Amino acid sequence: LRSSSADNSGGGRNSGDSEGRNLNYNSTSESMGVQQPQSPPQQQQQTDALALQGITPADVEAQPRAFQPDLEFEGTPNATLTGVKKKMVTEWKRFDKILISVGIFFINFITALDSSATATVQPRVLSDFNAMTRAGVISTVTYLLIAGVRPMFAKISDVFGHLQALGLSMSLHTLGFLICALAHSFSAVFGGTVISVLGQAGYGTLVAIIIADILPIHLRASVTAYVSVPNVTNYYLGVEVGNGLYEKWHWVYGILCILAVVCSAPAFFSLFRLDRRARRILRDLTATEATKIKRPLIRRFLSVLMELDIPGLVLLCGGFIAILAPLGMQYNVTYGWGSAQVIAPLVIGVCALIFFVFYEYKLATYPVVPFRLFKIRTFTCAILAATFFYFTSNVSLFYFNPYIQVTRETSSRTAMLLQLGSVGYYVGLFLGGWAMQISRRYRRWAWIGWALWLIGVCLMIRTRSGSGTTNAEIAVVQAILGIGSGIVIGCVGIGVQASVSKVDLSIAITLYGMVAYIGGVIGEGTSTTIWVNVLPSKLEGRMDPSVDIFSAINNITYFFELEKDQRVIVQDGYVKTQKILTICGICGMLLAGIAMLGLAPYQLSTDDKGDIVIGDTGKPVSTVVSDTSDADDDSGASSSSRPKPTTGVIARLRPRQLAQRLVGSKT
Repeated sequence: LRSSSADNSGGGRNSGDSEGRNLNYNSTSESMGVQQPQSPPQQQQQTDALALQGITPADVEAQPRAFQPDLEFEGTPNATLTGVKKKMVTEWKRFDKILISVGIFFINFITALDSSATATVQPRVLSDFNAMTRAGVISTVTYLLIAGVRPMFAKISDVFGHLQALGLSMSLHTLGFLICALAHSFSAVFGGTVISVLGQAGYGTLVAIIIADILPIHLRASVTAYVSVPNVTNYYLGVEVGNGLYEKWHWVYGILCILAVVCSAPAFFSLFRLDRRARRILRDLTATEATKIKRPLIRRFLSVLMELDIPGLVLLCGGFIAILAPLGMQYNVTYGWGSAQVIAPLVIGVCALIFFVFYEYKLATYPVVPFRLFKIRTFTCAILAATFFYFTSNVSLFYFNPYIQVTRETSSRTAMLLQLGSVGYYVGLFLGGWAMQISRRYRRWAWIGWALWLIGVCLMIRTRSGSGTTNAEIAVVQAILGIGSGIVIGCVGIGVQASVSKVDLSIAITLYGMVAYIGGVIGEGTSTTIWVNVLPSKLEGRMDPSVDIFSAINNITYFFELEKDQRVIVQDGYVKTQKILTICGICGMLLAGIAMLGLAPYQLSTDDKGDIVIGDTGKPVSTVVSDTSDADDDSGASSSSRPKPTTGVIARLRPRQLAQRLVGSKT
């Protein structure tokens, strides 16, 4: 759409090209906050030049960034944040990539070991303090914190950098384990768990962001699968560690405390080297008399608070947690949907999010969530599709274990072994990652994953129809479902990353991760509501009067003590109720498929370091190769002015050029 030559004086773009290469409209420039007055003859010449390419002024009004790629950063306040500048100027060498990948592997190692080992010893810990009834409080608070505080760590990464965000996560994770290891009361265990969970949430947020920063987009999914192997292996390793130290549970937390530091060291060392290198580059580029003047401490402190957007973080995280809390604590089951315990938090959460939108859109200088992202069709459709994915997963699988134990009259261990969905998920991540790495495409594989997932959910109607199926059939269906989910979630996530600029990459990844909890809690609320209302109605009038229906449903020991004919009635109720949940899951997958129709078929670049996706028309992108020349090119030759059949523009800028574009915007 436009070509430019290198500016030898400063690496900028030529704004006075007499050949009409820098084509723009006044209205477009003004809408982006840049004044470039032009005379009517110049405007007419540019209009005619664009018309020859089939581009109308209406097209420019609808997609201003597609015709003014230089304005992407100048019109984005978050591009001036120190952490964003560090990311843009950082040049990841081969050694850096290997070291940080190893570090991420060990971070996943400690977080996976933490989850399984602490869950194994938790009954012993609570029984020592006579607090078994508070197990649900710990699990719910853990769930809410991991879901709610993710934007905070993404914002810290943008404001300060990856190193500072990782250091905070490591400190919280280690401190939480230390408190639990020295605990002599339930309050200490609870407090330590909350602190360590905050660190774990930071790890989960940063891992995805760092992988997106260091790797070309076609490699991200496969590398994510490689470094996620500990999530599978450590599930069993953590159980063994917990069982071996069951009576000395303080040592479990002590070992985790040491491993938290050791496992974070490679990533921390790598990020420290890169952070120092980035700060040196930025310092050299801004070494002027004006920037050497130190501002008062109070002004710098207020500036940091403004950059962090504290009010926005409080509104977003608080509103999100308020909505999830009543459903996560199953107040809808205990008190009913019409109770104040459910309605009040939901209303507060919705109001907080509404005010958050107003504040971010009108008042925030450095918004947590840039709402222009939702104008990108691929991003919005991917968020909707992911919400339905996780809704389907929770609504159809939430009661998997009790269903298998009751209908097949088997042990909890067998039910756990039949739950191959988690293992299948990581297999799907590998398959989808390899497919995208080889083909440089993502959407076709997303549809294949969606089809596998839908087939798996449909087959659940047969495999959960009673005792007529074998355990092998159930395991195969669970594996198909897991593989499909791993492929589609990984591929759609790459589509999200392909649709946004480097400036917005952190928050885009974070928002995509947060919808897992939104869709999951909606699916969980739906399944529990159906389960507690439909299942008892299937048994009323059919059971002997001497049988306690509530205990027959909720107490597995009581169920196995019933007579054979009574157990058959309970099993029939389970089958009919599960069929309703499975149908809900099928509907969720169909809705996800409708949302996926909006995904644009981006071609994934082989080397996109510095490539900034700045437009998404929702139409096929024929190429992602830059249509602008590198300003750092020593030859200084301009690219061909021949029109290129692109519907989206990607500006390729090298780290040094990006630094020159970004520095000086904030003094």
